[in-house]
Amino acid sequence: MAKFANMRVLVGSLALLICLTGCMSVSVPNYIKGDHPYSREFYGDYHKIVEVTKEVLERNGWDITQETHPSVYERASVEDKETAEDVLLFTEVKQHYRLLFSSYTHLNVFCHVTPDGADVEIRYGKLTPLWIKQFQRTRNDRLANRLLDQIEQGLQEL
Repeated sequence: MAKFANMRVLVGSLALLICLTGCMSVSVPNYIKGDHPYSREFYGDYHKIVEVTKEVLERNGWDITQETHPSVYERASVEDKETAEDVLLFTEVKQHYRLLFSSYTHLNVFCHVTPDGADVEIRYGKLTPLWIKQFQRTRNDRLANRLLDQIEQGLQEL
């Protein structure tokens, strides 16, 4: 009899856990702070660099949802000579399903004009909401370096 009581408690707890897991709503901010940016300078025509960057993002499954000027979200420092051609690309949020939770990832890609080309900066954001706390990560060295390498390779093929 005690076995069945323990089993009922276990099944009830599991059912409650499953119900609570599905009832969570998540708000993922579009803008990612520059806590750990991945940056690389590319030489060549700025507009071609931006086009190759967009192609690489699309090819890797990162759909661009918005394109704006970085000054909307960040204030340029005195040494930065911000131009009207600088661009900030936002990607669509991807949901990754796990056993008992989901995580959400997205990218911000900054393209800054330089005298010889462009400085491309990738910011990675991952949000993992759990029952009480939300965990945020801003590092994914492998992904960022792979994207930057593909941009470099795409520019060499032009």
